[in-house]
Amino acid sequence: MSIELRTVSIEKITFGDRFRDDYGDLATLITSIKKEGIIQPLAVRACAGNEEYILLAGGRRYKACLQAGVSEIPVRVFPDTLNELEMRSIELMENVARKDLSWIEATNLNKEIHLLQQQIYGKKTSTSPDAPGVSLRDTAKLLGQSPGGLSDDIKLANAIEAFPTLKEAKTKSDAMKMLRKLEEDILVREIAKRHESKLANTPIDVIRKDLVSRYILKDFFLGVRQIPDNSIDIVEIDPPYGIDLKKIKKEDGSIGTRNYNEIDHNDYPMFLTNLFKECYRVMSPNSWIICWYGQEPWAELVFKTMINAGFTGNRIHGTWYKDGSPGQTNNPGVLLANSYESFYYMRKGQPNINRQGRSNIFQYAPVAVSKKCHPTERPIELIQDILQTFSWDNAKVLVPFLGSGNTLLATSNLGMQGVGYDLSEDYRNSYIVNVNESTPGSYKSYRS
Repeated sequence: MSIELRTVSIEKITFGDRFRDDYGDLATLITSIKKEGIIQPLAVRACAGNEEYILLAGGRRYKACLQAGVSEIPVRVFPDTLNELEMRSIELMENVARKDLSWIEATNLNKEIHLLQQQIYGKKTSTSPDAPGVSLRDTAKLLGQSPGGLSDDIKLANAIEAFPTLKEAKTKSDAMKMLRKLEEDILVREIAKRHESKLANTPIDVIRKDLVSRYILKDFFLGVRQIPDNSIDIVEIDPPYGIDLKKIKKEDGSIGTRNYNEIDHNDYPMFLTNLFKECYRVMSPNSWIICWYGQEPWAELVFKTMINAGFTGNRIHGTWYKDGSPGQTNNPGVLLANSYESFYYMRKGQPNINRQGRSNIFQYAPVAVSKKCHPTERPIELIQDILQTFSWDNAKVLVPFLGSGNTLLATSNLGMQGVGYDLSEDYRNSYIVNVNESTPGSYKSYRS
């Protein structure tokens, strides 16, 4: 193939359709062109007669030259015998070397290059090194990538079409984690569907069906209307903390908040008022309420709102010390890593603590990230200990925001009757799988 170096009028170059639509801020490049000229020639294909040209590579430089008022530019001229696939391949290969491609652009680019290579040279159908055609390994070598890396790029590029939310990921690594979670959700959904459709042929199956029915897919404020006054013995609340958990988890590289429902900061006071009002109504004359809360900035608001709703208690809270956890902090320069969570325990009427004299420190390791189905999931063993501390056998337990559903599993272990609500079908599906993969009364988060 003969390639010539020429200087041509920019008016004779047709821009055409490009791989990149957004060329970003051109100001720095325009300044450089005005000062130093075009350092790297553009690539063009000659049209019949060599009087007109089609741009192959260098779209950003072309745009900058137009804005800089450059009329004559250096180009590498490819012959007019290039077909459409070869022209596209030249454009894409030049973009491979770019440093400013987003991970989305890079994965789409590598996918397109692989498909183009196979369109031009055919697919390799043999493992022989001399076999004709192009394999994934061949394209990876051309791109200077590992075959596994290119395979991930193609998988991600295809997945983005089916799951546009993947574009929210900050990096390719985060996107792969999100994709694995999405694939896991799909698998869990199918398994849960099979469990739900299965007939209850044994006493254990009947118990499992009953446990599943206690996880109600509904907004708490709608569902609680069906609960009679003075009928609940203990309420365990893990409300949204009004701290934009999705943003925090996204910034620290965590995943799994896609189905998490947060409350707007401005709406949080009224949300708490309505929440505690409904809980007080349905609680029996001598009953307990457990409420987890975010200490900053809500500790005082949660306390006062509970008191205003009619509950009795003080600011000496219960504490979950996360055994073995290094702690978390979003600002290590000024804040120590936090290794505990707090809950207020208050009462309606005059109930007695069941396990009197117990310490207010509950020491349990967190659920391993790989085992979590919910971003704020707490271990069954912890919840079971707390319920057993305050309540009694056959107590009726209400869980306004079920999340993982672990509180319902803890009630099964303790012979209590639990019921609760959540809006996420994915979390409920995970709960259904957990119910059916263990024996009622013996549920655990810690497994050897």
